[in-house]
Amino acid sequence: MIFIKASGECVDFSKNILDTVDFSQSQLGHSNFRECQIRNSNFDNCYLYASHFTRAEFLSAKEISFIKSNLTAVMFDYVRMSTGNFKDCITEQLELTIDYSDIFWNEDLDGYINNIIKMIDTLPDNAMILKSVLAVKLVMQLKILNIVNKNFIENMKKIFSHCPYIKDPIIRSYIHSDEDNKFDDFMRQHRFSEVNFDTQQMIDFINRFNTNKWLIDKNNNFFIQLIDQALRSTDDMIKANVWHLYKEWIRSDDVSPIFIETEDNLRTFNTNELTRNDNIFILFSSVDDGPVMVVSSQRLHDMLNPTKDTNWNSTYIYKSRHEMLPVNLTQETLFSSKSHGKYALFPIFTASWRAHRIMNKGV
Repeated sequence: MIFIKASGECVDFSKNILDTVDFSQSQLGHSNFRECQIRNSNFDNCYLYASHFTRAEFLSAKEISFIKSNLTAVMFDYVRMSTGNFKDCITEQLELTIDYSDIFWNEDLDGYINNIIKMIDTLPDNAMILKSVLAVKLVMQLKILNIVNKNFIENMKKIFSHCPYIKDPIIRSYIHSDEDNKFDDFMRQHRFSEVNFDTQQMIDFINRFNTNKWLIDKNNNFFIQLIDQALRSTDDMIKANVWHLYKEWIRSDDVSPIFIETEDNLRTFNTNELTRNDNIFILFSSVDDGPVMVVSSQRLHDMLNPTKDTNWNSTYIYKSRHEMLPVNLTQETLFSSKSHGKYALFPIFTASWRAHRIMNKGV
């Protein structure tokens, strides 16, 4: 049966039980399906412009199909549905929010979640924002309920590991929590040491810091080395992404005052014409609220890879990130591990500083 409503007429199906109804190829723009119970019905090739399905319940185990339907401006608001196929639909201005109450006490939770994942992924590629939003809301619901390590995770990884889903940090941390732990362990091990990043590590850690900016201050020396090496990369995408990340951090409330105080040394910061001699890198010391060092890319490189002629005194040292007063500290105070307990103030330079002293027989 094909439903064709009269021009200007609003067909009201609200609060009805629609069981095994074939709506395919019907003209049902501006129709009202609010609070309907819909079972085993088909909406393929249906014109549903600006129709409302608010709090409708799609209760059948069989997939509800909207293939090739016009869903422009349709409201699926808090619908209870776990199966559906939106392949090749027109989805401009489509609004879709799902009622996840069926998660509670669900005897087939894996099947329920897998069906929702599959349904979300049937939305066309031009609805990427909607797909991502739906995926995030699903993951958030699972995180709130502390639902982890279920069988559906593998299927979720298979589908949500691709764009647009994987770009969202909430999704990425949920499906790749082991990887995040791996990255954090690596950072912890190299927090105060020299690091050489390969291309994949640059990409991974740029993403990690982008989505977890609170990690930057804690791993500042690691972070600065990443920024420096990524800016030296031949990959334009890596350079663009890392420069955007660094500018965001620099402009944060806790860091921007440092640049205001050292403006003369950072005059080129807001341009794309940086040189390796521009002092744009801020290194925090290993002591909370301890001295900060402002260096250029070239200076950082020279201190990590010293020659016999490297000058260790030509650095900008300030009292702390909150008191930008120049201070004169000895090399031993800055770089010797004996100066502040387990670590030097700037331990990433300790090994190279010692090597330089040996080189010059000044042990």
